[in-house]
Amino acid sequence: MRRNIFFAILILLASITFLIGKAPQDERKCQWLDKPVDDLTFKTFLDFYKYDKDLSFEVQTLDEKEHEGVKREHLSFLSTPDERVFAHLYSVIGTSSKKEPALIFLHGGGAVGKDAPHYEVYSELLARGGWRVLSIDLKYFGERSTTLLTTFTEDEKHEKLYNNPPAYLAWMTQCVKDISRSIDFLINERGVDPKHIGLVGFSRGAVVAAVAGGAEKRLCAVVLLHGGHFDAKEREHLPAACPASYIGRINPRPLLMINGTRDTDFFKETSVEPLFELAKDPKKIIWLEAGHAAMPEEARSELLKWLQKHMK
Repeated sequence: MRRNIFFAILILLASITFLIGKAPQDERKCQWLDKPVDDLTFKTFLDFYKYDKDLSFEVQTLDEKEHEGVKREHLSFLSTPDERVFAHLYSVIGTSSKKEPALIFLHGGGAVGKDAPHYEVYSELLARGGWRVLSIDLKYFGERSTTLLTTFTEDEKHEKLYNNPPAYLAWMTQCVKDISRSIDFLINERGVDPKHIGLVGFSRGAVVAAVAGGAEKRLCAVVLLHGGHFDAKEREHLPAACPASYIGRINPRPLLMINGTRDTDFFKETSVEPLFELAKDPKKIIWLEAGHAAMPEEARSELLKWLQKHMK
């Protein structure tokens, strides 16, 4: 009898341990993914993104390079009084002087930010497609690194940033301000067409792009590459930093999502599809039989065709 009780207690303890271990995964169900915030609440979020439009850019050109017909200008400019954005501006050599369309490109969560070789490939691809491309470093990454992140492991990024709601909201707020200032920079300093500026984000940059796309109405199109709602290690965030609060407000601007069916960062069933459901037309999603990786040539072609259709 005592032995049976002993085993029953062991089974109960094991069950409790299992449930505790499963709890974080279950808690990942975000209430705003089920029911996004109302319009009145959303308007209060927009106050986070106000900035000084008259602040001087204090542009610094650091160097220029050319690669197979594409010029890359390495530069920086002030976003807010205490934040300087570092960026690469790509353009095809010999383009006309008329106002050109432009894209702002946001990198993923790698330590080197915009300087990762595959992001340079994407930026050159888009430049050859006919856009000026401003690829910027997000705060804490690339040339904007600080002491907050030092190892850039997934555990560190989630502990100190992605799963730290106040820090994540502050970071997201700065990212959106940087995007708005990037739009100002492109229009005022580089003469691009103000009606034809789009936003492309990859991975963590796609999460930011979903938020910025809903908040910044001057963007004419938004592309999310290998992004979603929560990634595999995320647990919580505040509604003002949640892409579910914003993605349905991108319309009537067109939205394109490109994702992998085997992505182990942003899961198809729990992260990508629920977020896409909240988006409103015009919207399109392209599924790749791939993981969280670079896009094959066919998908790149689809991306360029979609941009040509919706941005020119």
